Amino acid sequence: MSDNYITQQKKIIQQVKDNIYQGQSQLSILEMRSDYENDDAICLASLTFPPKDITQTISKEIITPLQSLDSHHFYYSSECLHITIKSIRTVHNPPLFKNEDVVKVHELFTQIVPKFQSFTFSLEGLILFPTSVSLTGYCDETLKKLVQALDLGLREIGVPDNKKYISNTVFFGNMTLCRFTDEPSALFQNKVKELENIYIGEMRVTEISLVICNAVCHPKTKKVIGTYKLSQ
Repeated sequence: MSDNYITQQKKIIQQVKDNIYQGQSQLSILEMRSDYENDDAICLASLTFPPKDITQTISKEIITPLQSLDSHHFYYSSECLHITIKSIRTVHNPPLFKNEDVVKVHELFTQIVPKFQSFTFSLEGLILFPTSVSLTGYCDETLKKLVQALDLGLREIGVPDNKKYISNTVFFGNMTLCRFTDEPSALFQNKVKELENIYIGEMRVTEISLVICNAVCHPKTKKVIGTYKLSQ
Protein backbone atom coordinates (compact mmCIF):
# COMPACT_ATOMS: atom_id res chain seq x y z
CA MET A 1 0.00 0.00 0.00
CA SER A 2 1.16 3.54 -0.77
CA ASP A 3 2.37 4.89 2.57
CA ASN A 4 2.32 8.42 1.21
CA TYR A 5 -1.42 8.35 0.45
CA ILE A 6 -2.17 6.71 3.82
CA THR A 7 -0.19 9.52 5.52
CA GLN A 8 -2.37 12.04 3.67
CA GLN A 9 -5.52 10.13 4.71
CA LYS A 10 -4.39 10.16 8.36
CA LYS A 11 -3.81 13.93 8.21
CA ILE A 12 -7.28 14.51 6.76
CA ILE A 13 -8.87 12.29 9.45
CA GLN A 14 -7.05 14.25 12.14
CA GLN A 15 -8.38 17.44 10.55
CA VAL A 16 -11.92 15.98 10.58
CA LYS A 17 -11.57 15.11 14.28
CA ASP A 18 -10.16 18.56 15.12
CA ASN A 19 -13.02 20.26 13.27
CA ILE A 20 -15.62 18.13 15.09
CA TYR A 21 -13.95 18.87 18.43
CA GLN A 22 -14.05 22.61 17.66
CA GLY A 23 -17.64 22.37 16.42
CA GLN A 24 -16.71 23.48 12.91
CA SER A 25 -17.37 20.39 10.80
CA GLN A 26 -17.17 21.16 7.07
CA LEU A 27 -18.72 17.84 6.10
CA SER A 28 -22.29 16.92 5.21
CA ILE A 29 -23.53 15.58 8.56
CA LEU A 30 -26.79 13.66 8.62
CA GLU A 31 -29.21 15.12 11.16
CA MET A 32 -30.26 12.92 14.05
CA ARG A 33 -33.48 10.96 13.57
CA SER A 34 -35.65 9.00 15.98
CA ASP A 35 -36.34 6.18 13.50
CA TYR A 36 -33.65 5.40 10.92
CA GLU A 37 -35.05 2.03 9.90
CA ASN A 38 -38.32 3.46 8.53
CA ASP A 39 -36.90 6.76 7.32
CA ASP A 40 -38.14 7.31 3.76
CA ALA A 41 -35.56 9.94 2.72
CA ILE A 42 -33.40 8.18 0.13
CA CYS A 43 -30.06 8.68 -1.59
CA LEU A 44 -28.24 7.46 -4.69
CA ALA A 45 -24.72 6.21 -3.94
CA SER A 46 -22.11 3.66 -4.92
CA LEU A 47 -21.25 1.29 -2.10
CA THR A 48 -19.09 -1.70 -1.34
CA PHE A 49 -20.19 -4.32 1.17
CA PRO A 50 -17.85 -6.06 3.64
CA PRO A 51 -17.57 -9.88 3.70
CA LYS A 52 -19.09 -11.92 6.51
CA ASP A 53 -15.86 -12.42 8.50
CA ILE A 54 -15.32 -8.64 8.66
CA THR A 55 -18.93 -7.89 9.69
CA GLN A 56 -18.71 -10.54 12.43
CA THR A 57 -15.50 -9.01 13.81
CA ILE A 58 -16.99 -5.48 13.73
CA SER A 59 -20.13 -6.68 15.49
CA LYS A 60 -18.18 -8.53 18.20
CA GLU A 61 -15.40 -5.98 18.79
CA ILE A 62 -17.26 -2.67 18.40
CA ILE A 63 -21.03 -2.78 17.91
CA THR A 64 -21.92 -5.20 20.75
CA PRO A 65 -19.78 -3.39 23.39
CA LEU A 66 -21.28 -0.01 22.39
CA GLN A 67 -24.83 -1.37 22.24
CA SER A 68 -24.50 -2.72 25.78
CA LEU A 69 -23.85 0.84 27.00
CA ASP A 70 -26.48 2.72 24.96
CA SER A 71 -29.00 0.38 23.37
CA HIS A 72 -31.48 2.93 21.98
CA HIS A 73 -29.31 4.23 19.12
CA PHE A 74 -29.49 2.66 15.66
CA TYR A 75 -26.77 0.01 15.25
CA TYR A 76 -26.01 -1.38 11.81
CA SER A 77 -26.75 -5.05 11.26
CA SER A 78 -24.34 -7.00 9.04
CA GLU A 79 -26.69 -6.55 6.04
CA CYS A 80 -26.65 -2.76 6.42
CA LEU A 81 -22.88 -2.30 6.85
CA HIS A 82 -21.16 -0.71 3.85
CA ILE A 83 -18.48 1.74 2.74
CA THR A 84 -19.59 4.53 0.41
CA ILE A 85 -17.19 4.73 -2.53
CA LYS A 86 -18.90 7.68 -4.20
CA SER A 87 -21.95 9.54 -3.01
CA ILE A 88 -24.06 10.88 -5.88
CA ARG A 89 -27.20 12.36 -4.34
CA THR A 90 -27.59 12.77 -0.56
CA VAL A 91 -30.61 11.52 1.41
CA HIS A 92 -33.74 13.56 0.84
CA ASN A 93 -37.50 13.21 0.64
CA PRO A 94 -38.50 13.72 -2.15
CA PRO A 95 -35.35 12.24 -3.79
CA LEU A 96 -32.84 14.64 -5.38
CA PHE A 97 -32.61 12.47 -8.51
CA LYS A 98 -34.91 11.22 -11.27
CA ASN A 99 -35.18 7.79 -12.92
CA GLU A 100 -33.33 9.06 -16.00
CA ASP A 101 -30.45 10.19 -13.74
CA VAL A 102 -30.19 6.65 -12.38
CA VAL A 103 -30.04 5.22 -15.92
CA LYS A 104 -27.27 7.68 -16.90
CA VAL A 105 -25.25 6.94 -13.74
CA HIS A 106 -25.60 3.17 -14.30
CA GLU A 107 -24.22 3.56 -17.84
CA LEU A 108 -21.35 5.71 -16.54
CA PHE A 109 -20.38 3.18 -13.84
CA THR A 110 -20.54 0.34 -16.40
CA GLN A 111 -17.92 2.20 -18.46
CA ILE A 112 -15.65 3.54 -15.69
CA VAL A 113 -15.43 1.04 -12.82
CA PRO A 114 -13.91 -1.92 -14.77
CA LYS A 115 -11.00 0.32 -15.87
CA PHE A 116 -9.73 0.39 -12.25
CA GLN A 117 -7.89 -2.23 -10.22
CA SER A 118 -9.38 -3.86 -7.15
CA PHE A 119 -7.88 -2.46 -3.94
CA THR A 120 -7.77 -3.10 -0.19
CA PHE A 121 -9.09 -1.11 2.76
CA SER A 122 -7.26 -1.48 6.06
CA LEU A 123 -10.09 -1.05 8.57
CA GLU A 124 -8.79 0.66 11.69
CA GLY A 125 -9.73 3.50 14.00
CA LEU A 126 -13.07 5.02 15.04
CA ILE A 127 -14.38 8.54 14.48
CA LEU A 128 -17.02 9.99 16.80
CA PHE A 129 -19.09 12.29 14.56
CA PRO A 130 -21.80 14.61 16.00
CA THR A 131 -24.54 12.12 15.05
CA SER A 132 -22.73 8.82 14.42
CA VAL A 133 -19.72 6.55 14.95
CA SER A 134 -17.64 5.37 11.97
CA LEU A 135 -14.84 2.93 11.28
CA THR A 136 -12.09 4.24 8.97
CA GLY A 137 -10.69 2.47 5.92
CA TYR A 138 -7.19 3.34 4.66
CA CYS A 139 -6.13 2.43 1.14
CA ASP A 140 -3.88 3.33 -1.78
CA GLU A 141 -4.40 5.96 -4.50
CA THR A 142 -6.64 3.65 -6.56
CA LEU A 143 -9.57 5.08 -4.57
CA LYS A 144 -8.54 8.66 -5.38
CA LYS A 145 -8.23 7.94 -9.12
CA LEU A 146 -11.53 6.06 -9.18
CA VAL A 147 -13.44 8.76 -7.25
CA GLN A 148 -12.02 11.55 -9.41
CA ALA A 149 -12.90 9.69 -12.63
CA LEU A 150 -16.46 9.11 -11.37
CA ASP A 151 -16.72 12.73 -10.21
CA LEU A 152 -15.73 14.03 -13.62
CA GLY A 153 -18.11 11.62 -15.37
CA LEU A 154 -21.02 12.56 -13.08
CA ARG A 155 -20.52 16.26 -13.85
CA GLU A 156 -20.35 15.53 -17.58
CA ILE A 157 -23.69 13.65 -17.54
CA GLY A 158 -25.33 16.38 -15.46
CA VAL A 159 -25.71 14.42 -12.19
CA PRO A 160 -22.93 15.93 -10.03
CA ASP A 161 -22.29 14.75 -6.47
CA ASN A 162 -24.00 17.23 -4.11
CA LYS A 163 -22.16 16.22 -0.93
CA LYS A 164 -19.60 18.40 0.88
CA TYR A 165 -16.11 17.01 1.47
CA ILE A 166 -13.11 18.18 3.46
CA SER A 167 -10.79 17.43 0.49
CA ASN A 168 -11.15 16.92 -3.26
CA THR A 169 -7.97 14.86 -3.53
CA VAL A 170 -7.73 12.75 -0.35
CA PHE A 171 -10.52 10.21 0.20
CA PHE A 172 -10.84 7.43 2.75
CA GLY A 173 -13.22 4.61 3.54
CA ASN A 174 -15.93 5.52 6.02
CA MET A 175 -18.11 2.72 7.43
CA THR A 176 -20.86 4.01 9.72
CA LEU A 177 -21.57 1.59 12.58
CA CYS A 178 -24.04 3.51 14.71
CA ARG A 179 -26.35 6.52 14.29
CA PHE A 180 -27.58 8.43 17.31
CA THR A 181 -31.21 8.95 18.25
CA ASP A 182 -30.14 11.44 20.94
CA GLU A 183 -26.98 12.64 22.70
CA PRO A 184 -24.76 9.60 23.49
CA SER A 185 -23.95 8.97 27.14
CA ALA A 186 -20.55 9.74 28.66
CA LEU A 187 -19.96 5.98 29.10
CA PHE A 188 -20.61 5.45 25.39
CA GLN A 189 -18.32 8.30 24.36
CA ASN A 190 -15.56 6.97 26.64
CA LYS A 191 -15.89 3.51 25.09
CA VAL A 192 -15.51 5.01 21.58
CA LYS A 193 -12.39 6.81 22.84
CA GLU A 194 -11.06 3.54 24.26
CA LEU A 195 -11.61 1.82 20.88
CA GLU A 196 -10.31 4.79 18.89
CA ASN A 197 -7.27 2.94 17.49
CA ILE A 198 -8.84 -0.50 17.05
CA TYR A 199 -7.64 -2.62 14.11
CA ILE A 200 -10.27 -4.82 12.45
CA GLY A 201 -8.52 -6.23 9.39
CA GLU A 202 -8.17 -5.90 5.63
CA MET A 203 -11.11 -5.76 3.26
CA ARG A 204 -10.57 -6.38 -0.45
CA VAL A 205 -12.80 -4.32 -2.76
CA THR A 206 -13.47 -6.27 -5.97
CA GLU A 207 -16.85 -4.80 -6.91
CA ILE A 208 -18.93 -1.67 -6.38
CA SER A 209 -22.73 -1.45 -6.38
CA LEU A 210 -24.94 1.46 -7.40
CA VAL A 211 -27.68 1.60 -4.77
CA ILE A 212 -30.81 3.55 -3.90
CA CYS A 213 -31.41 3.38 -0.14
CA ASN A 214 -32.11 5.37 3.01
CA ALA A 215 -29.40 6.77 5.29
CA VAL A 216 -28.69 3.41 6.95
CA CYS A 217 -29.01 1.30 3.78
CA HIS A 218 -31.88 -0.60 5.39
CA PRO A 219 -33.01 -3.66 3.38
CA LYS A 220 -36.58 -2.26 3.35
CA THR A 221 -35.37 0.66 1.22
CA LYS A 222 -32.35 -0.86 -0.56
CA LYS A 223 -32.52 -1.25 -4.34
CA VAL A 224 -29.33 -2.35 -6.15
CA ILE A 225 -29.27 -0.80 -9.66
CA GLY A 226 -26.09 -2.54 -10.78
CA THR A 227 -22.87 -4.14 -9.54
CA TYR A 228 -19.62 -3.41 -11.36
CA LYS A 229 -16.45 -5.47 -11.07
CA LEU A 230 -13.03 -3.86 -10.70
CA SER A 231 -10.23 -5.48 -12.68
CA GLN A 232 -8.10 -8.01 -10.77
